[in-house]
Amino acid sequence: MNSKQPNVPTILIIFGATGDLMAKKIAPALFHLFEKQKLPQLFKIIGVARRNISNEDFQNNILQIITQHLDSQRERNKLSSFLQLFSYSQGKFENKSDYQQLATTLGQIDGYWQVCSNKLFYLAVPPQYYETIFKNLAATELTKPCSEEEGWTRVLVEKPFGKDLKTSQDLDKLLATLFKEEQIYRIDHYLAKEMLQNILVFRFSNNLFETNWNNQSIEKIEIKLWETIGVEDRGSFYDGIGALRDVGQNHLLQILALMTMEHPVSFEVEVIRKNRSGTLKQLSTFSKKEIISSTFRAQYEGYRSIQGVDKNSATETYFKIKTNLHSPRWLGVPIVMEGGKRLHEARKEVIVTFKHPTPCLCPPGITEHYKNQVVFSLEPKEGITILFWSKKEGLEFEIDERTFDFLYRNKEKKSQYVEEYEKLLLDCIVGDQTLFVSTEEVKQMWQFIDPVVKAWEQNLVPLKNYQPDTDRAIIESAFIEED
Repeated sequence: MNSKQPNVPTILIIFGATGDLMAKKIAPALFHLFEKQKLPQLFKIIGVARRNISNEDFQNNILQIITQHLDSQRERNKLSSFLQLFSYSQGKFENKSDYQQLATTLGQIDGYWQVCSNKLFYLAVPPQYYETIFKNLAATELTKPCSEEEGWTRVLVEKPFGKDLKTSQDLDKLLATLFKEEQIYRIDHYLAKEMLQNILVFRFSNNLFETNWNNQSIEKIEIKLWETIGVEDRGSFYDGIGALRDVGQNHLLQILALMTMEHPVSFEVEVIRKNRSGTLKQLSTFSKKEIISSTFRAQYEGYRSIQGVDKNSATETYFKIKTNLHSPRWLGVPIVMEGGKRLHEARKEVIVTFKHPTPCLCPPGITEHYKNQVVFSLEPKEGITILFWSKKEGLEFEIDERTFDFLYRNKEKKSQYVEEYEKLLLDCIVGDQTLFVSTEEVKQMWQFIDPVVKAWEQNLVPLKNYQPDTDRAIIESAFIEED
């Protein structure tokens, strides 16, 4: 992974700069990078949005955002210098003349710096604006680099990458008319989580488990993303997506890829991304019969009364899927993925359960096999736990459960996902695509999810209901986990 300090003149252009994404994630992440002196010495941020506001108004908006994230007076002292990085360019996404004005502004900055700067275009906007923005960027040649040696251009695109395989491929075709794959940075912020990066290190920098990381030793893998929060004010967006496409098609499958990918020959970008996509390609393609027997969906009571949600909505707010990989390493190992909202607790983790040798060398009278587990926990705490067994102290031959715990972090982050965006923004400036999703990964993920979504739309798997804050085991009373 690239860790070089960027110091090439760079301009970050943010479309949708007055929206929630800017306020909650992008602006705080940029401030942390600035405070840590990780940004290029010559760096500017141009916000583009519809609002008719001045540069001063825009900077005041940023000031209000950042003030909420400050921890010390030392950080406050740096605010004035940070705000000077920002300027504003009013523009409607559909007006070509506004892009021409933006080009003039960029040219003025380059003229002042006396260099052709790098340009990074961040689309912090709903996906329906992507096509309009991309076509106008192309028409005004804003994405055209100065030369092969100077002034690269890159684009940051937020998930969702389409709503199905076809729409994702349409988006990729559009991107391909403007950029090469090495210029496209598709954000799935989960890949930037510290614990997901730790999965790679834990597996491949230690030989303790990797030689047994296969179907000979592992019984099953469970990946869980439980949330206590509901849809709240996201009704209009969420009702057209659902839990499976919101977290299953991206976050869960990316975790699956990291947990099961083949040993890379290096940590180079191309190697890691190729291994992730190679694993996703081995996912079983469900038949209709398998979808009926191996998937479950449910919706919490009260969801349909949320503003923006259809009164007869069949959108799932919880799902569970059991699948496997068609590879020699993992053949026969069930992989269970589940995610949902308004559950009884917030728990985001991966549980790897190892087989117990047969016959069981258990204490007299005990027939239940004792199984080792490795748990990668993202929430409520961040850490890795290894479950093992030892003899209890005393005269009797009794076995006791023990744990090795590596606690990465036991406190909640002040702002959700700011840390991840800090890493993603820096990597994009540096040019490291390791934590970004490739076009091949997007393709493989949709090829797995599409048949499930279509079967659910045909009601082949009936939609169940559950009370908010219910234990998810109760929700799944009709779902058979084991064959």
